[in-house]
Amino acid sequence: MEIHRARTCERCKQVIPLNKVRLYPKDKEGNLLVCESCCDELKKAGKGTLVSSKIKPLPPPDYVSYFCSRCNYNFKIDLSKTGITTNLNCPYCGRLDRLEKRRK
Repeated sequence: MEIHRARTCERCKQVIPLNKVRLYPKDKEGNLLVCESCCDELKKAGKGTLVSSKIKPLPPPDYVSYFCSRCNYNFKIDLSKTGITTNLNCPYCGRLDRLEKRRK
C-alpha cells in the first residue's frame, strides 16, 4: 500500500486506502477522517441527537404604509426588517427625503 494513497482513521488508528476514507462532522472545529466502519458506528450513535440552530426567528411583520410625494408612489414596508435587511427609502425613486407615513 502506498503511503500517499492511504490515511489513518482518527478513531481506530487503522491505515486505510484513500477511497475508503469518510469525513464525519465534528463539533465546530472541523471534520474527522474515519474509515467506513467507524463512520457507520458514529452515524448510528449520533442518530438520536439533533443539531440545534442558533438562528433566531424573525419577529412578526409590522407593515406601515408610506407615500413618496416626489414620485407619487404608495408602498408598504415592514418596520421589523427596516435597518436590518432593508433601508427605509422609496422603492421607486430610491430617495427618502419626501416620505410621508400614511394611516392604514
